[in-house]
Amino acid sequence: MTNERKKSIIILVSTLTIGIILGILIPGFFYKVNHRQLHSGQPRHEPPGKREWFVGTINRIVMPDSAQSRQIRPITAWAATEIDSIEQRANAQMGNVLDSVKSQLKPILTPGQWERLDKFDAEAKGRWNGRRRHR
Repeated sequence: MTNERKKSIIILVSTLTIGIILGILIPGFFYKVNHRQLHSGQPRHEPPGKREWFVGTINRIVMPDSAQSRQIRPITAWAATEIDSIEQRANAQMGNVLDSVKSQLKPILTPGQWERLDKFDAEAKGRWNGRRRHR
């Protein structure tokens, strides 16, 4: 085996080893930082709400000048409010449909099945309600 080939193999093995080490350490580092923030009372970086996301997306796509920006702002604010309202109505309707499904399934299910469905429903609604409003 030539020296160049040995050198190439050593570089490849080193690169692979460094990649594996970084792949193991980096997620742990971010978990530790996030875990500290949760338990230290420091505010976490929250993603922007839907309204801010919508307005920012329109502005990023259109790239308005300052005069256009003043004209666009009330339009995007109105649209964001309308979208939020539509989403709230749709969520309420979906909740009604799911409640109807549960009431129709109740006479069919065994007590154990009903308990699992009820637990799942409560957990899902908890997650669902937690992400409903981002302002």
